Amino acid sequence: MKNSPLWRVVAPLIVILFAGWRVVAQQSSVSLPMVASAQVPLYPPVARLANVEGVVHLKVTTDGHHVVSTQVEDGHRLLAALAEENVRTWQFSLHEPTTFTVTYVYKLVTKWEGDPNNPAVILRFPTNVEVSTRRWPGTVDMPGKVK
Repeated sequence: MKNSPLWRVVAPLIVILFAGWRVVAQQSSVSLPMVASAQVPLYPPVARLANVEGVVHLKVTTDGHHVVSTQVEDGHRLLAALAEENVRTWQFSLHEPTTFTVTYVYKLVTKWEGDPNNPAVILRFPTNVEVSTRRWPGTVDMPGKVK
């Protein structure tokens, strides 16, 4: 069998597949970097006034200490611009350069205690950021309902 024409074609394919599998396994074993410093994300005032909330996904690439590139995968442009601006302020503890996705969640809340100019921010570095603030008074939450 080892000298058959079929084996000569199949054997190199098996080697290529195995090598590719090892590369994928090695890439998934890279741990996420630890954020050492970052600016606090805020709720964009224009988005709040326009009653815009939602989720933004950013693909972030690091050089081992700083963010070197970002790519918006999805999300409202008002929110995405601010999320991108914020993630570019992040600095990391020394790590192997990597690429990962960060999810920003922007929420407008009807029942809010506190100053709406100071949002509630939950940071689950480096993959999740949640920013909540009070819904603008008098804006429509659902058709026919004014909050």
